[in-house]
Amino acid sequence: MEKGVDMGVLDGKVAIVTGASRGLGKDIAVSLALAGATVVVAARTEQEGSSRIPGSLQQMVELVRQAGGPGPGGAMRCHPE
Repeated sequence: MEKGVDMGVLDGKVAIVTGASRGLGKDIAVSLALAGATVVVAARTEQEGSSRIPGSLQQMVELVRQAGGPGPGGAMRCHPE
């Protein structure tokens, strides 16, 4: 990192957020990315349109990137079985 550039309070930290495709999980994941954390997101909905409720892992990965975090640490689909 360049000298003089402020680091986020969570730089170098990894956060795992479940239920990240919508609601509080989505907001928490974006907030953690804005603070500099590498964010791993988990949710049941992988792609937009595969659920009647809006929100998806695919969308979250892009939101985390846009928030300026170091990039998503990973995304995983969770499903009940």
